[in-house]
Amino acid sequence: MKRYVATILTVLLLLSSIPSEGAELKVDLPQLKLSGGLSVSGFRETKTDRGTESSLKLEDALFEIEGGDTSGGIDIAIGSLLLPTVLSSADEENKGNFGLNRSDDRFGLLWGYVKVNPVKNLEIDGGVLPTNVGYELAESYKNFNITYGLVWNSQPFIYRGVRVTYTFSESFQVYGEYDRGKELNGNTDDHAFGVGATGALKGFYYTVNYFDYGNFKNLFDFTLSTECRNIKLGLNGDYQWLDKDGSKAGYGLAVYMVPEFGKISLPVRAEYVRDRNNSGIYGFKDKGTYSFTVTPTYKLSEHTTVRAEYSYVKSNYSEAFNGSDHKEILSFQFSYAF
Repeated sequence: MKRYVATILTVLLLLSSIPSEGAELKVDLPQLKLSGGLSVSGFRETKTDRGTESSLKLEDALFEIEGGDTSGGIDIAIGSLLLPTVLSSADEENKGNFGLNRSDDRFGLLWGYVKVNPVKNLEIDGGVLPTNVGYELAESYKNFNITYGLVWNSQPFIYRGVRVTYTFSESFQVYGEYDRGKELNGNTDDHAFGVGATGALKGFYYTVNYFDYGNFKNLFDFTLSTECRNIKLGLNGDYQWLDKDGSKAGYGLAVYMVPEFGKISLPVRAEYVRDRNNSGIYGFKDKGTYSFTVTPTYKLSEHTTVRAEYSYVKSNYSEAFNGSDHKEILSFQFSYAF
């Protein structure tokens, strides 16, 4: 709190120093873009450790500032995110400061980094970075579904690090990055690095990523998306294995289909994940697990959306959900984004 007060006082002091008469103050600022959103969601979830639970929560509250010029820029997001998954929604709480390892905070810096372009086509980003891995985004109102999927649940999210990106053309980029990891007792054992590529080819958009969690596991991830008339299609696949024993692995696949009819859309997500040799990567003891999510959505205006959702998860592991092999979540959400 003290640092926020100090920042406000500094800004007020600078404003008070601006001459009001007889002088002209010129300040050249890079072009900045302001965006953000707010969403409120309700959940009714079965098979929790307390039976069936209902809750109403703030799912997203985010304000983002980004911009710059040919030499560099910034991207800063402040707020709070709930991140409910098809495995857990009612027990989740809003958290902030993901990349700063302060999970007790419910509001704070979500990500924030500086962009530098030392030479043409080369960009260096440093700070707290959102991941390039996966199909689903940090803000739920930018996703097709209210809850996050099984595949997303085992992917990296936001972390402190440095990313270097080289743009060969508008349709092809490559990158390499280093994740500093969390500090535990003065050590940063879980540092990580990643390499990948993004691009477009004949109407298809793709990403390919390799992410190595230091002293833990490895992840190969790809996404593919396109549009066919009024239907958006997406695919996200992962293969992961542990450092200590490569036979302990897991794989997952998520398919997204979004038919659109004017202001109405009907997003569908279907997933399958499986562990091998008790790897624990997805947490289902070598048993295949499926999820199905459908999210009827109505766009009230350019900025406002209301939607409902039904999620069903079924596992071949008979005790996956507090003694049951399946669970259900009913959700609704009202969101405003700008």
